[in-house]
Parts: sequence; structure tokens; C-alpha cells
Amino acid sequence: MNFKETAPKIIEYLGGKENIKTHTHCMTRLRFVLNDDAKADEEALKALKGVKGIVKQGGMFQVIIGVEVEQLYNEILPLLPDAEAAPVVEDLNAEDKKESKMNQIFAFISGCITPTLPVLIGSGLISAILALLLNFNVLTNESSTYILLNALANAAYSYLPVMVAFAGARRLKTNEYVAAFIMLALCSAAVTGVEGLSIFGIPLMSVKYTSNIVPALLMVPVMSVLDKAILKVTPNAIKSIIRPFALAMIMFPITLLVLGPIGTIVGSALAQFCIWVTSFGGLSMAILSALHPLLVMVGMHTIITPLIVNEITAVGSSLLFSKALAANLAIAGAALAVGIKAKKAENKEVGISTGITALLSVTEPALYGVLIRMKKPLISAIIASAITGVFIGIFDIRAYATASCSFLTLPIFMGGSMSNFYLACAAAVMATVLGFVITWIIGFDED
Repeated sequence: MNFKETAPKIIEYLGGKENIKTHTHCMTRLRFVLNDDAKADEEALKALKGVKGIVKQGGMFQVIIGVEVEQLYNEILPLLPDAEAAPVVEDLNAEDKKESKMNQIFAFISGCITPTLPVLIGSGLISAILALLLNFNVLTNESSTYILLNALANAAYSYLPVMVAFAGARRLKTNEYVAAFIMLALCSAAVTGVEGLSIFGIPLMSVKYTSNIVPALLMVPVMSVLDKAILKVTPNAIKSIIRPFALAMIMFPITLLVLGPIGTIVGSALAQFCIWVTSFGGLSMAILSALHPLLVMVGMHTIITPLIVNEITAVGSSLLFSKALAANLAIAGAALAVGIKAKKAENKEVGISTGITALLSVTEPALYGVLIRMKKPLISAIIASAITGVFIGIFDIRAYATASCSFLTLPIFMGGSMSNFYLACAAAVMATVLGFVITWIIGFDED
């Protein structure tokens, strides 16, 4: 793909830069919020070399690219107006008047979580490598190297609320640095989890803000509304001084008194919900694993990330996250079956290349380039995911960190007993083989 040629064409087919309200990317997709989706030329976008599909979900217009998305995004970035130069305050409902409130909420949560995924993946891989080094006695818990690298890995979760607040404020176009400033104060050792605090004589509930993203998700929309009001009533001459001062001095007590306690209650409820959902063992994991490819298909899989983060924070591991192991490798197996069985050279090339990519990193190229296009391999992958999900649920296979589930990232399942890791390896092989065999048996239409 020629990134310099493709970038301006994508902007043109989205209706021009004036039609693009916000823009970001995840591991495989360009994500845009457009002023008017009708102005986008979807057929022209789909015809562009390197574009694997279009998804419109949760107020976002998503262009699926694959693993080259960051390189393409870096070419798009200078062609679009710099939103940071002159932040415009707008409330959540302004995102898309035609979207339902539920879709607006999902779009906001997804927009806050998606930019943090590279950090969580990096943290997960560091934790996985450290677990390997500990198990093979290369490092000890007391060694300086382990302590320092473990601090780096833990920072992703400890300060995740700061990153979520920053991303959320950028999405709502309020001041992201003030949002991060407030969350940093809340995550400080003087505040988080401390008993017996009070502000203005009012006793405070002890709240652990580190690793707890719900207070950040609650704080940013309130801050956005407050920011809008401050801009309306403050004279231009002193806005740059009054705005950050007023936002910090008002939002900090509001979060301490109201939003933090609510966030803690909601976060605990979400963690308990995860425990309840996964308590049905094989049945629940079969359903969750089967649904995972469909969630990825509509770009809503990141919505579950807050649940996974809360589960890891609450109990130290996640059974819910293990559904991605079953689904990702079932997708890989299905794509490889297409690549080997297909008669057309193009389908062979796409199937094998995207199947290998799914085995080692990300699945969306296989999902969009092969499975959804041919339909039957998608059904096969869902069946394989469900069967592997039963195995995961029965043996309670848990992840101890987050990363894109693949054969390269299997060490994220190290952290409890080594049997958990061995069972995760078995589940990975099972999902891949089942995805391959079921696709081979059911077959597919190459046209």
C-alpha cells in the first residue's frame, strides 16, 4: 500500500476534512466520527487497495486496514485539522444527533478505551516475559531488574484512569491535560485508598482510584459540561487562567464526594457481574467465545475491556478475557483452511497470509478479508470458538494480563499454577485445529 497516496483518498471519500469531526485508530482500524455519514462514499472506500471493509457502529465510521493502520494514520494526521490547537467543548449528545443514547454511551466508552490498548498490550507482554523469566529462574522477585520492569508493567493498570480521562477529554474536546491532572491527583498515594480523609469538613469514602477507570469515565462528561459553562461566562482576557483553575477546583471535590464513590460501587458491581457471568463454566464461556468474532465484526469488542480490567483488578486474573483465546485462534484456523483448500490464487494468498497474522498477532485481516467475505468460514470459526470455550470454562483457564491473544502471547496465561498455562496452550491448539477442520469439512464458496 502506498500510504501517501491512500491517505488523501480516504479523506476525500469520507466527505473531505470538513466532514471529519474526530479521528483515531486502534490496532487495525481507522476510526472516525463524521458530521454526516451520508457524505462518505463507502463503495469508493471499499475499492481502495488496502481497505478490508467498513463498519458503522456506535457513532463511529470505522475503516478496517489491518496491521499497517498506524503507518497510514500517520500520513492522514497532518492532512486533518489539529483538534488540540483549539479545543471546542461539546456535550456527549453532540456526537451524533441521530444516534440513540445507548450508542452514544458505547461510542464514548469505546473512544476512551481504544487509545489505551497499545499500552495494555505492551504491559501484558512485559508481564508475560517476566513470568517466563521467573519460572525459568533467570530472575528473582527481589532482583532490581525484575522490580523495575514489573513497575513498568504495573504502571499501565495503575495509571490507566489517567489515560482514559485524557482520551475521554480529547474525544469530548474539553481540556485533556486538566482531566489527566485531576486523575493524577486522585491516583496519588495521598488520596487513593486512604481512610479518614475529608474535604471542606465533609468526610470522604475511601476510594481506590488506581486501576479504577469508572470514576474517569464518569468525570470527563461532567467536566465537559462544566467547561462549556465556564467558557460562556468567563471574559476572553482571563479564560486561559480561570478555565484550568475552575475546572480543577470544582471537578476535584465533585469527584471525591460523588463520582469516585459511585465509580467504586459501579466498578465493584462490574467485577461481580464478570464473576457471575463466568460462574456457569463451560456454557457461559461457550456463548462468550462464540460472540467474540461478532463483537469484533461490529467494532464493539473494546466495550468489554472495562469489565476485564475490573475483573483483573478485583481478583488478579480474568476468565472473561480467555474467550478471546478461543475466538482468535479459531479465526486463524479457519483462514488457514481457506488458504490451503482454495483453488483461486488470490484466495490462497489472502487465507494463508491473514491466517498466519492471526496466529501471531491480530485477527481482523482474516476476519474481514476471508471469513466475513465467504460467510461459511465465519460460521465454522464461531462453532470452533464455542467448543473451545466449553474447554476453557470447564478448566477455568485464566489470563493474568491483557494482550492480543495469539501463540506469541500465551505467556499472559502464566501467573497462577503452570497447569493454567499448559491448559491455555492446549486450548490454543484446540481452537486452531477445530477452526481448520470444521472449515475444511463445511467448505466455502470462493465467489
